[in-house]
Amino acid sequence: MEPNEYAALDATDISALVRAGEVSADEVRDAAAAKHQETHGDINAVVEWFDDPTPVSADGLAGPLAGVPFLSKDYGSAEAGRLVEMGSRLAQGMRASETAEFVRRLQTGGVQVVGRSAVPEFIMHGTTESVVHGLTRNPHNLAYSAGGSSGGAGAAVAAGVVPLAHASDCAGSIRIPAAACGLYGLKPSRRRVPWEEGGWGGIAEEFVLTRSVRDAELCLSVLGEGPMVSAAGPLRIAVCTSQWTSHPEDPEVVAAVEAAARVWEAKGHHVTTVGAPVDYAMVMSTWHALFSRWILRDAERASAATGRPIDLDHVEPMGMRSIEAARRLTVADITAAQDTQGLITTQLRQFMRPFDVLVTPTLGRAVIPLGEVAGDVDSMHQYLDDSDALMPYNYLFNVTGWPALSAPAGRGSAGVPLGVQLAGPMGYEPILLRLADELPPLAD
Repeated sequence: MEPNEYAALDATDISALVRAGEVSADEVRDAAAAKHQETHGDINAVVEWFDDPTPVSADGLAGPLAGVPFLSKDYGSAEAGRLVEMGSRLAQGMRASETAEFVRRLQTGGVQVVGRSAVPEFIMHGTTESVVHGLTRNPHNLAYSAGGSSGGAGAAVAAGVVPLAHASDCAGSIRIPAAACGLYGLKPSRRRVPWEEGGWGGIAEEFVLTRSVRDAELCLSVLGEGPMVSAAGPLRIAVCTSQWTSHPEDPEVVAAVEAAARVWEAKGHHVTTVGAPVDYAMVMSTWHALFSRWILRDAERASAATGRPIDLDHVEPMGMRSIEAARRLTVADITAAQDTQGLITTQLRQFMRPFDVLVTPTLGRAVIPLGEVAGDVDSMHQYLDDSDALMPYNYLFNVTGWPALSAPAGRGSAGVPLGVQLAGPMGYEPILLRLADELPPLAD
C-alpha cells in the first residue's frame, strides 16, 4: 500500500480492506510509518514510534477496526509497560502498570497502537508545546498551533499518519485540536467511555479524533456504553455566535457558524439565534477547584514515581502556578465549586428546554498562535485571559458532563480550518453526529 493511498483512507475503509485480505495489517502499518517519517520534521506530532507494536490478534483481524493504525496519547489510557510521561520532565520514565479498558476495547476491535502522540505538560493547555518535546505545528499552516491538549493526535490524523488517534478532553482538549486541524472531535457524555484512573472528578472524557463522522460512530460503538438518544426529523437548533467573554468576536469564526446554520436550516431544521446560555464568569469560578487540582494530583503522582521534586527544574512555569493555586484550595473551596457546578448544569438545562442542540464556534479565534497559552507563560492572569479569547466555548460542557462535538466548518484566511461546536444533553451523541454529517466535508 502506497503511503499517499493509505493517507486518503479513513479507518472504515482500511479495516474493510484488511478484512477482505486485500492488504495486510503489516502493510498498513508500514504505510503509516512512512507517513510519519515524511511529516514528522514539520509537525512534530509523535513523541515515540513503536518498534514493537502489539500484533493484531486473529479476532482483531475480523473486527470493525481490523489493522487500523492508532496513536495513544501521552496521557491517560495506555498499554501495560508503555511510557506515559504526560509531556513533562517530572514524569519521564513513567510506565503504565496495566492495559486500560479503553485500549483493550480498541485492540479487541482490531487497532494496532503504533506510537504515542505529543501533549503539553499535564495536558493543561489549548496548545501542544512543551520543554520536553517542543512545538507541535498545524499541518494546514505550520506557523500556527495544532491545538491542545490532544494536539499531537490532531496533527497526526490531519497529516494522514493515522486515521484515528486517542484524545482526551478536560476543558476542550478533543474539540480544540479537532477545530484547528479540520477533524471530527467528540467529547462523549460523562462516563460514556471507560477511564478507570482518569475522569478528573467527572469533567474529563477520553475518545478519539477522526477524519470522518462514520469513523467516530464506529469508535463510539466499540468504546461506548449506556443509553443514547437518537431522533428523526427536524431538530430545534439554538445558535450562539457571541463571545462569552469581554473579548471581541472574530468575524471569520462567526461567519463559519452562520454558514453551518444555513445548511441545517436548508435541511429543514429550526434554527434560532440565542445569547450565552450561562454566565461565563460563574463557569470559570470553578476552574482551580475542578481543574487545577488534578494537575496537582498528576504532579504528585509523577514525583512519587520518579523521585523528582516538583519544582521549576522539572515543571514549566504555568504548571507550577496551577499547582500552587491548587495547593491553596480548601475543602470549602471545592465544595463551593461543586455547588456551582450543579447550579450551572441546572441553568443550562433550563436554557435548553426549547431546543435540542446548542451550536457555537469551537474556538473564539480563527487560529491558535504558538507560544500564547503555553507552559512557559509566567502570568496566570495573562494565560487565562488569552485562553478566554481563544477558547471560551468548551469548558462549560466539561462542567456539565454534556456531550459536545467539533466539526469542520470551512477555512479561515490563514488556510487553517474553522470548527463549529455542537452540544446537547447527556446521551445526545448520535444527534450531534447526525448534524455533523449533514455539513459539507472540509475542502482541500
